Amino acid sequence: MSNFDFPKEMVYGKKHLCKLDYNNNKYKFVELVSKLFEIELNNLHKTQQEEYELFTEIGKDSNTEFHKAFYKKLDYNWIEIQDEYDKFIRNEILPFLCLTETMVQKFPTFRVMLPNNVAVVVNHHDSDKLHKHPIGEINFVMALTNMYGTNTINVETMPRIDQYEKIILNAGETICFNGNLCNHNNEINKTGVTRVSFDFRILPLNYYKENNNNCSASTNTKYIEGGYYKRFKTENKLYKARDIWDKEKESFNKTMLKYNVNNAWGIVHLFEQKIAEYAGSKYAVSVDNCTDALFLCLKYLKASGKVIIPSKTWVSVPCTIKHTGCEVEFEDIEWSGAYQLKPYPIYDGAVRMKRGMYKSNTYHCLSFHIRKHIPIGKGGMILLDDKEAYDWFRTVRYEGRTMSEDGINYMLYKDDPIKSMGWNMYMTPEQAARGLELFENIKDDNPDQESSGTCKDLSKINVYI
Repeated sequence: MSNFDFPKEMVYGKKHLCKLDYNNNKYKFVELVSKLFEIELNNLHKTQQEEYELFTEIGKDSNTEFHKAFYKKLDYNWIEIQDEYDKFIRNEILPFLCLTETMVQKFPTFRVMLPNNVAVVVNHHDSDKLHKHPIGEINFVMALTNMYGTNTINVETMPRIDQYEKIILNAGETICFNGNLCNHNNEINKTGVTRVSFDFRILPLNYYKENNNNCSASTNTKYIEGGYYKRFKTENKLYKARDIWDKEKESFNKTMLKYNVNNAWGIVHLFEQKIAEYAGSKYAVSVDNCTDALFLCLKYLKASGKVIIPSKTWVSVPCTIKHTGCEVEFEDIEWSGAYQLKPYPIYDGAVRMKRGMYKSNTYHCLSFHIRKHIPIGKGGMILLDDKEAYDWFRTVRYEGRTMSEDGINYMLYKDDPIKSMGWNMYMTPEQAARGLELFENIKDDNPDQESSGTCKDLSKINVYI
């Protein structure tokens, strides 16, 4: 895809001020720039030979001794950092924007914000009369040092409303924002440390004009291919059906491009990873609903005898306890969001969704029912730290099928030795794709949806005796 809906995604949508999710350790930008200056970058000011008054004129803010050293190295064919940039664009930026071909700023703009100074001198938006960037450009900032407080960028949350948000990043992180239409500026850096960062721009092809004669304010470069931009195309990672019954998986190509995964099961795996990181567990295993998640946990722990639960809870919980061969005992206790299936380290957390909610050495079960925090329709997940249990759950949730060597897909059925029994309790890629989309908007702290005060008293029902 080469077209991009800028108003939908960058003005009214969720890509403005959206931090990208990727493994910082895959890229060596901080390492390479630190090696050039032979010092930790936030201490760069300690090595400066010249004194600089407060920058008030465009151009002077990007013409310090540090800029000259950086661009001199770049002009002498600094292949390693250029390759790193190209890899980052191809592997992270284009999938994030769901683009397969686009115009990309040739190399990021290098920013140095010294203590008691600024990195840009005027409150502006890039398409204004002074800077003349093409309408439709998408801005990115990559932090090479931590960005916070007065050493960062203030960005309008919506164009022309004069309400600003600070960009907060750790070194190595990247954020997307609508600098094309939203004003952004610097305060004077009072943090006592230097901020170093890259910023760059993407211009989708549906906004690109070959006859654009405008030039950049700082380098007087035309906003055309071969001038300010170079063209990028991603490798073809689209899924191709193996047969007519496999055809439906091609519908996930848009999602796979967006999240940079190679197959439908990769969507499920990525959803699990994101929930595990959010909750604070080492692993997460998706299943078809929270009730089955509880069932699998009880089976794995070989539960027997009495399982004690609150008398006021959802009806499926005592049912699944009985189906595992255990007995139900009710206790009159108050709870909110999550409770334990005593004496086992199993928690029913169907109505809780908070960052860091996982407690170590437990089996914490989630729900993605249509009325839950991430309402994909139906689905569940088990959060855990136990690698042995993780491997067992992933096998038995899918009828005892065997994982392939990549740890994401299952072996082809015709090749699968099938060494264990299992149940039909897996989450489909369709559900996981929906979960990924909804997860982008989930907050860190969400109110518990139910408690003992909102549930029916099941101890008064004879069927569980």
